[in-house]
Amino acid sequence: MRRWPRQYGFAFLVFVALICASFLAGSAAVPEPVPDYALQSAEVYRLEIGAAFFVAFYLATMAVMLALSGKGFAEFGSRGLRARAVIDRAAGSKQQEALLRQLKATQQMERKLDKLHAKVADLRESVDLHQERLESLSSNR
Repeated sequence: MRRWPRQYGFAFLVFVALICASFLAGSAAVPEPVPDYALQSAEVYRLEIGAAFFVAFYLATMAVMLALSGKGFAEFGSRGLRARAVIDRAAGSKQQEALLRQLKATQQMERKLDKLHAKVADLRESVDLHQERLESLSSNR
């Protein structure tokens, strides 16, 4: 059941786009007079509306499906659109491993710094005690 969306999901969405485009084309109100770009034909005008919706929906669906697989439209040229991998999953796992190593190193450094702060506090106490003793010895003279 999990393979169904991967294998037939895009085809299903294209089919839905065709149905919606057909509905929009059939229910579109044709202006009077019919525009020249529609060859002054109501049927051509409706066909253009349906085709425009289908192309827009198809491109949006294609962009979403490519994004789900880690790809995107990388090249726009005379040969059309070309999809390329935007997210390299192997590089992503390497980055995640490097991030985990960095996190462990940071935690280890924090522990060492905490120990160092404790030792510095002990040294301050020791220096203060020595200072007091030195002052008491110098005042006894």
